[in-house]
Amino acid sequence: MKKQLFIALILIELFSSCDTIIRDKTQPAPINYSDKNVLDSLIKIIPYSTDTVFLGFWMGMTKNDYKNHITQLRSEGKTITYSSSNRFSSALVGEFNLGAGYTFKTNISIKLSVSDKTFTGEGKYFIEPIYNETGNLVMLNILPIEKWDGDTGFNTPNWLETKINQSSKRLSDNALKQYLIDNEIIDSNDLIREKGNVIIYSSTLTISYVDLKTQLIEMFTKEIEKEIIEKETKDIKF
Repeated sequence: MKKQLFIALILIELFSSCDTIIRDKTQPAPINYSDKNVLDSLIKIIPYSTDTVFLGFWMGMTKNDYKNHITQLRSEGKTITYSSSNRFSSALVGEFNLGAGYTFKTNISIKLSVSDKTFTGEGKYFIEPIYNETGNLVMLNILPIEKWDGDTGFNTPNWLETKINQSSKRLSDNALKQYLIDNEIIDSNDLIREKGNVIIYSSTLTISYVDLKTQLIEMFTKEIEKEIIEKETKDIKF
């Protein structure tokens, strides 16, 4: 009896060890995004995104593609206006000018699950395209201004974020999310999503679609800058 119990305990320990090994293999260690060598390797293998983002714009499009797409959206009945000076005001930063650019205007509607009520309003979305050195779109910033009809109470709807949540998924790379938080690119409570090779996150005033490769290049540059500052600090004699 004792011999059988001893054998059973050995088998349990063996199966437990095997299970741990299997789980360890299926759960790779998180990427160290603070290591510039790791970032350099990722940048070399990750392609630039061609994913579709807000309003059907797509990563990699040229400036001519962008203008042609604006024309196409207008032909479909979308209200998109251009201004050489776009002034906005915010309770957080006061009045500011974003410069020249396009603004998309639309009626918006959303149903809140908390109150089971449907609210309608108007949304204005200033669109800022960012291109890389080869002239391809790698980032799209959106400044949303949403005004709702009637009293929405404490649960103010957010049409843009709701639509983004429906068309994307939660960022699965927790190590990347933590890097963005630690380096104050986003706040821990900010929107952070992914769609293909595009990262989507919010800041104080804007929501940004960022090509993943471009984000990694910016992170690589930041780590190089950190090294330079650390070296300069060490060279100071006391």
